[in-house]
Amino acid sequence: MRASTGRDSPRLFLLSLLFALALWAGAAAVVGREVILPGPVAVFRLFGRLFYRGETWVHLGMTLFRGVLGFLLSYLAGLFIGLPCGLSRRFDAFFRPFLVGLRSTPTMALILLALIWFRADAVAVFVTFLAVFPLVVQNVTDGVRSIDPALLEMARVYRLRRGKLYRRVYLPAILPYLLAAAASGLGLTWKVIVAAEVLAAPRWGVGTRMDRARVFLATPEVLAWTILVVAVGLFFDRVLETTVRRRFFPWE
Repeated sequence: MRASTGRDSPRLFLLSLLFALALWAGAAAVVGREVILPGPVAVFRLFGRLFYRGETWVHLGMTLFRGVLGFLLSYLAGLFIGLPCGLSRRFDAFFRPFLVGLRSTPTMALILLALIWFRADAVAVFVTFLAVFPLVVQNVTDGVRSIDPALLEMARVYRLRRGKLYRRVYLPAILPYLLAAAASGLGLTWKVIVAAEVLAAPRWGVGTRMDRARVFLATPEVLAWTILVVAVGLFFDRVLETTVRRRFFPWE
Protein backbone atom coordinates (compact mmCIF):
# COMPACT_ATOMS: atom_id res chain seq x y z
CA MET A 1 0.00 0.00 0.00
CA ARG A 2 1.41 3.41 -0.98
CA ALA A 3 1.86 5.80 1.92
CA SER A 4 0.23 9.20 1.76
CA THR A 5 2.62 11.88 0.53
CA GLY A 6 2.82 15.63 1.03
CA ARG A 7 1.35 16.10 -2.45
CA ASP A 8 -1.82 14.33 -1.36
CA SER A 9 -2.45 16.68 1.56
CA PRO A 10 -3.64 19.77 -0.39
CA ARG A 11 -5.81 17.57 -2.60
CA LEU A 12 -7.40 15.81 0.37
CA PHE A 13 -7.90 19.15 2.13
CA LEU A 14 -9.67 20.55 -0.93
CA LEU A 15 -11.90 17.47 -1.22
CA SER A 16 -12.76 17.68 2.46
CA LEU A 17 -13.59 21.38 2.11
CA LEU A 18 -15.80 20.78 -0.93
CA PHE A 19 -17.59 17.97 0.88
CA ALA A 20 -18.25 20.22 3.91
CA LEU A 21 -19.55 23.01 1.66
CA ALA A 22 -21.84 20.55 -0.14
CA LEU A 23 -23.26 19.35 3.19
CA TRP A 24 -23.73 22.95 4.29
CA ALA A 25 -25.51 23.93 1.07
CA GLY A 26 -27.73 20.85 1.27
CA ALA A 27 -28.68 21.53 4.90
CA ALA A 28 -29.45 25.19 4.08
CA ALA A 29 -31.67 24.11 1.17
CA VAL A 30 -33.57 21.69 3.41
CA VAL A 31 -34.07 24.29 6.15
CA GLY A 32 -35.09 26.91 3.60
CA ARG A 33 -34.83 29.88 5.99
CA GLU A 34 -31.77 32.13 5.88
CA VAL A 35 -32.35 33.39 9.41
CA ILE A 36 -31.92 29.81 10.67
CA LEU A 37 -29.16 28.55 8.35
CA PRO A 38 -27.99 30.66 5.40
CA GLY A 39 -26.27 28.98 2.49
CA PRO A 40 -22.51 29.25 1.85
CA VAL A 41 -22.99 31.63 -1.11
CA ALA A 42 -24.75 34.27 1.01
CA VAL A 43 -22.25 33.91 3.85
CA PHE A 44 -19.14 34.11 1.68
CA ARG A 45 -20.57 37.06 -0.24
CA LEU A 46 -20.95 38.91 3.06
CA PHE A 47 -17.55 37.64 4.19
CA GLY A 48 -15.97 39.28 1.13
CA ARG A 49 -17.77 42.54 1.89
CA LEU A 50 -16.30 42.63 5.40
CA PHE A 51 -12.86 43.36 3.99
CA TYR A 52 -14.10 46.57 2.38
CA ARG A 53 -15.33 47.97 5.69
CA GLY A 54 -12.75 50.02 7.53
CA GLU A 55 -14.21 49.12 10.91
CA THR A 56 -13.68 45.41 10.22
CA TRP A 57 -9.92 45.83 10.55
CA VAL A 58 -10.30 47.77 13.80
CA HIS A 59 -12.53 45.07 15.30
CA LEU A 60 -10.19 42.33 14.12
CA GLY A 61 -7.10 44.22 15.27
CA MET A 62 -8.44 44.69 18.79
CA THR A 63 -9.42 41.03 19.04
CA LEU A 64 -5.96 39.99 17.84
CA PHE A 65 -4.31 42.35 20.32
CA ARG A 66 -6.29 40.99 23.27
CA GLY A 67 -5.79 37.39 22.18
CA VAL A 68 -2.05 37.64 21.62
CA LEU A 69 -1.54 39.63 24.85
CA GLY A 70 -3.50 37.14 26.95
CA PHE A 71 -1.74 34.20 25.31
CA LEU A 72 1.78 35.63 25.76
CA LEU A 73 1.15 36.48 29.41
CA SER A 74 -0.17 32.98 30.11
CA TYR A 75 2.70 31.39 28.18
CA LEU A 76 5.39 33.28 30.10
CA ALA A 77 3.69 32.61 33.42
CA GLY A 78 3.26 28.96 32.46
CA LEU A 79 6.99 28.66 31.79
CA PHE A 80 7.79 30.36 35.09
CA ILE A 81 5.59 27.94 37.07
CA GLY A 82 5.99 24.83 34.89
CA LEU A 83 9.76 24.60 35.24
CA PRO A 84 9.80 24.34 39.07
CA CYS A 85 6.78 22.01 38.91
CA GLY A 86 8.77 19.66 36.70
CA LEU A 87 11.91 19.93 38.81
CA SER A 88 10.31 19.60 42.23
CA ARG A 89 7.59 17.12 43.18
CA ARG A 90 6.83 19.14 46.30
CA PHE A 91 6.30 22.35 44.38
CA ASP A 92 4.11 20.46 41.90
CA ALA A 93 2.03 18.98 44.73
CA PHE A 94 1.66 22.46 46.26
CA PHE A 95 0.60 24.08 42.97
CA ARG A 96 -1.51 21.20 41.61
CA PRO A 97 -4.80 22.20 43.34
CA PHE A 98 -4.63 25.65 41.73
CA LEU A 99 -4.18 24.16 38.27
CA VAL A 100 -6.96 21.61 38.78
CA GLY A 101 -9.24 24.36 40.03
CA LEU A 102 -8.56 26.55 37.00
CA ARG A 103 -9.07 23.66 34.59
CA SER A 104 -12.33 22.69 36.29
CA THR A 105 -13.79 26.19 36.45
CA PRO A 106 -16.22 26.80 33.56
CA THR A 107 -15.04 29.47 31.15
CA MET A 108 -18.41 31.18 31.47
CA ALA A 109 -17.92 31.53 35.23
CA LEU A 110 -14.52 33.16 34.65
CA ILE A 111 -16.08 35.59 32.19
CA LEU A 112 -18.90 36.53 34.58
CA LEU A 113 -16.44 37.13 37.42
CA ALA A 114 -14.19 39.18 35.14
CA LEU A 115 -17.18 41.31 34.17
CA ILE A 116 -17.57 42.21 37.85
CA TRP A 117 -13.87 42.84 38.45
CA PHE A 118 -12.64 44.56 35.28
CA ARG A 119 -13.76 46.93 32.58
CA ALA A 120 -14.92 45.47 29.27
CA ASP A 121 -11.60 45.81 27.41
CA ALA A 122 -9.68 43.81 30.03
CA VAL A 123 -12.16 40.95 30.45
CA ALA A 124 -11.03 38.99 27.39
CA VAL A 125 -7.33 39.27 28.27
CA PHE A 126 -7.91 38.10 31.84
CA VAL A 127 -10.08 35.14 30.86
CA THR A 128 -7.68 34.06 28.10
CA PHE A 129 -4.82 34.13 30.57
CA LEU A 130 -6.64 31.90 33.07
CA ALA A 131 -7.88 29.49 30.39
CA VAL A 132 -4.49 28.93 28.70
CA PHE A 133 -2.23 29.08 31.76
CA PRO A 134 -2.91 25.53 33.12
CA LEU A 135 -2.36 24.07 29.66
CA VAL A 136 1.09 25.64 29.36
CA VAL A 137 2.11 24.65 32.90
CA GLN A 138 1.14 21.03 32.29
CA ASN A 139 3.07 20.81 29.01
CA VAL A 140 6.20 22.39 30.49
CA THR A 141 6.02 20.10 33.53
CA ASP A 142 5.68 17.01 31.34
CA GLY A 143 8.56 18.17 29.17
CA VAL A 144 10.92 18.62 32.11
CA ARG A 145 10.03 15.19 33.48
CA SER A 146 10.62 13.56 30.10
CA ILE A 147 14.35 14.37 30.22
CA ASP A 148 16.56 11.29 30.25
CA PRO A 149 18.13 10.95 33.74
CA ALA A 150 21.34 9.80 32.05
CA LEU A 151 21.68 13.23 30.42
CA LEU A 152 21.30 14.95 33.76
CA GLU A 153 23.86 12.64 35.32
CA MET A 154 26.29 13.36 32.51
CA ALA A 155 25.73 17.08 33.00
CA ARG A 156 26.61 16.70 36.67
CA VAL A 157 29.74 14.73 35.83
CA TYR A 158 30.91 17.47 33.46
CA ARG A 159 29.81 20.12 35.97
CA LEU A 160 27.79 22.17 33.53
CA ARG A 161 26.84 25.57 34.82
CA ARG A 162 23.18 26.17 35.52
CA GLY A 163 22.69 28.46 32.50
CA LYS A 164 24.35 26.04 30.10
CA LEU A 165 22.43 23.14 31.66
CA TYR A 166 19.11 24.83 30.87
CA ARG A 167 20.21 25.75 27.34
CA ARG A 168 21.84 22.44 26.38
CA VAL A 169 19.70 19.90 28.23
CA TYR A 170 16.37 21.26 29.42
CA LEU A 171 15.43 23.51 26.50
CA PRO A 172 15.92 20.88 23.72
CA ALA A 173 13.96 18.35 25.77
CA ILE A 174 10.94 20.58 26.44
CA LEU A 175 10.88 22.27 23.02
CA PRO A 176 8.34 19.80 21.52
CA TYR A 177 6.13 20.31 24.59
CA LEU A 178 6.42 24.09 24.25
CA LEU A 179 5.31 23.83 20.63
CA ALA A 180 2.36 21.62 21.61
CA ALA A 181 1.41 24.12 24.31
CA ALA A 182 1.59 26.99 21.81
CA ALA A 183 -0.57 25.18 19.24
CA SER A 184 -3.20 24.09 21.77
CA GLY A 185 -3.10 27.39 23.64
CA LEU A 186 -3.61 29.49 20.53
CA GLY A 187 -6.51 27.29 19.43
CA LEU A 188 -8.13 27.78 22.82
CA THR A 189 -7.34 31.51 22.81
CA TRP A 190 -9.58 32.38 19.86
CA LYS A 191 -12.52 30.45 21.30
CA VAL A 192 -12.23 32.11 24.69
CA ILE A 193 -11.51 35.61 23.40
CA VAL A 194 -14.62 35.75 21.22
CA ALA A 195 -16.85 34.33 23.97
CA ALA A 196 -15.52 36.94 26.41
CA GLU A 197 -16.09 39.76 23.90
CA VAL A 198 -19.65 38.61 23.25
CA LEU A 199 -20.52 38.97 26.93
CA ALA A 200 -18.30 41.93 27.81
CA ALA A 201 -19.24 43.87 24.66
CA PRO A 202 -16.22 46.17 24.40
CA ARG A 203 -16.48 48.97 21.87
CA TRP A 204 -14.21 47.17 19.39
CA GLY A 205 -14.00 43.41 18.93
CA VAL A 206 -15.12 40.56 16.71
CA GLY A 207 -17.28 39.15 19.51
CA THR A 208 -19.06 42.48 19.85
CA ARG A 209 -19.92 42.48 16.16
CA MET A 210 -21.11 38.87 16.31
CA ASP A 211 -23.42 39.61 19.23
CA ARG A 212 -24.79 42.71 17.51
CA ALA A 213 -25.51 40.65 14.40
CA ARG A 214 -27.29 38.08 16.58
CA VAL A 215 -29.53 40.75 18.06
CA PHE A 216 -30.66 41.76 14.57
CA LEU A 217 -30.98 38.10 13.48
CA ALA A 218 -28.29 38.67 10.84
CA THR A 219 -27.25 35.02 10.75
CA PRO A 220 -25.08 35.36 7.60
CA GLU A 221 -23.03 38.05 9.34
CA VAL A 222 -22.59 35.88 12.44
CA LEU A 223 -21.25 33.08 10.26
CA ALA A 224 -19.07 35.48 8.27
CA TRP A 225 -17.37 36.74 11.44
CA THR A 226 -17.02 33.13 12.59
CA ILE A 227 -15.22 32.22 9.37
CA LEU A 228 -12.91 35.19 9.89
CA VAL A 229 -11.96 33.95 13.38
CA VAL A 230 -11.37 30.44 12.02
CA ALA A 231 -9.13 31.92 9.31
CA VAL A 232 -7.12 33.73 11.98
CA GLY A 233 -6.68 30.47 13.89
CA LEU A 234 -5.53 28.67 10.75
CA PHE A 235 -3.08 31.48 9.99
CA PHE A 236 -1.41 31.26 13.40
CA ASP A 237 -1.33 27.47 13.19
CA ARG A 238 0.39 27.75 9.81
CA VAL A 239 2.92 30.23 11.19
CA LEU A 240 3.79 27.78 13.97
CA GLU A 241 4.10 25.00 11.42
CA THR A 242 6.39 26.86 9.03
CA THR A 243 8.53 28.96 11.36
CA VAL A 244 8.94 26.71 14.39
CA ARG A 245 8.31 23.08 13.59
CA ARG A 246 10.16 23.05 10.28
CA ARG A 247 13.08 24.93 11.78
CA PHE A 248 13.59 22.86 14.92
CA PHE A 249 12.08 19.55 13.74
CA PRO A 250 12.86 19.29 10.01
CA TRP A 251 12.65 15.48 10.09
CA GLU A 252 8.92 15.71 10.76
